[in-house]
Order: sequence, then structure tokens, then C-alpha cells
Amino acid sequence: MVDLEAVEIHGAKDMAQAADPIIADINKSIEWVAPAVQEILDDNPQFTYSVSDVYLACHSGAATLWSTEDGFVVTTGETDTFTGDRTLLIWLAWAYKRGMDLVTRHQDFFIQQARDGGYKNIETRSAIPELKDHLVTQGWQIDTIIYTREI
Repeated sequence: MVDLEAVEIHGAKDMAQAADPIIADINKSIEWVAPAVQEILDDNPQFTYSVSDVYLACHSGAATLWSTEDGFVVTTGETDTFTGDRTLLIWLAWAYKRGMDLVTRHQDFFIQQARDGGYKNIETRSAIPELKDHLVTQGWQIDTIIYTREI
């Protein structure tokens, strides 16, 4: 579990008082973001990346860390090989407390970020079945369901 006091000590709590998410410096936020990313990875052993991979992606500019008083989101961009269409991918999302309807509260913000960035789509992925019904009621559609079997 992430230590809320560590968030406040390292400035991320003050930084995230705005209603909308703000871009956060991964170097100043790593002490509270790293344990949260590890929590996501522990809950999703099928993910192939590490906390270090997330840090390096944010540090290099390949991904963006967005912070709010409720948690964080990491976004990155993807390009369709065949059409060239760009998609803003909400790669990771973590909240101090689940069930706060943060998707509804912040989705318009991220849609606008996608528009401003020249993206055609916004996308997120999840292994949580219950998220499907919530996202569909918020205007999202199911694009692809991936089934994996280890051999």
C-alpha cells in the first residue's frame, strides 16, 4: 500500500490539488508511484513490464505521468501500423480508493488531451471484467478482447 505521508512529503499531494489531472515529474513522484505500480503488477501477473520500465518511459518522455489528489494515470501514444492513426493509451491508472468513479470525473479531460495531441482515439485496457460495463455506459466501446494461453 502506498504511504500517503510519502506523497505529501515529496510534493505530489500539493501538486495534485487541481480538479483536473496535471503532468507530474516522475523523479519527484517515484517514491509514491513505484509502490502503486508494483501493486498493479502484483494484481496483474500477466503484465510483462516492471516498475523500472514505467519509470523509464515517463522519464524519457515516451509516457506521461498525470497526477490528481486521488491517484495517477500514465498515458502513452500508439500508432496504427496500417492507417497511421494515433491513439492515446491510458496505460496505467491507480487510485488511493477504488469505486470513486474517477473514469467519469476525468474522462472529458483525457478526451480533450487526446484531441489537443492530434490523436484519433483514446483507449484503455483492463483485465477487470467489471470495468467493461462501467466504461460502456460512459460511451466507450469494446474494440478487441484478447485471450491468451500459455504453452
